[in-house]
Amino acid sequence: MPKLPKTKKNIEVCERFKEPKSSFVQLMTAPQVKSWRALLGAFQYVFSNLEKGLTSEGYSMSRFQILLTLYFDGPHSAINISRKLLVTRGNVSTFLKRLLADGLVEASDRSKSGKRPLFCLTDKGIEIFESVFPRHIDRVKSLMPKLDASVIETLSQIPRDSKN
Repeated sequence: MPKLPKTKKNIEVCERFKEPKSSFVQLMTAPQVKSWRALLGAFQYVFSNLEKGLTSEGYSMSRFQILLTLYFDGPHSAINISRKLLVTRGNVSTFLKRLLADGLVEASDRSKSGKRPLFCLTDKGIEIFESVFPRHIDRVKSLMPKLDASVIETLSQIPRDSKN
């Protein structure tokens, strides 16, 4: 959201507004906080633009991420997909039902325990994914700068380092 200039009129609209505590302003200058804010802003911009591109082709980001996971990682249970994508199992189940209805995925009983079905792409799902994926990657390339390998490694460590 754009920051409004601090004018008398804007301050009158929200009478509770006051200058941030100087100690809080100081917290915002920490290198890690600056990194977080830069990453968050970049993520929001890139995600929004990628989602618009997928939406224009009839796909949501969630639907695409499930297809991407199954295409590159092979069969997965709903719970494994939800863990990998960091979303609720209910969300994944809803999308899997739609993907099943559309004939893009199928359920198999090939799991080790036999309790949870594994989902995999159908031939139609593979064909659809392979038609959308190159355009998606073109959008990614147009939005993302080329990062040094060391930066990518540092960013890749965040999820692993956060699991205390």
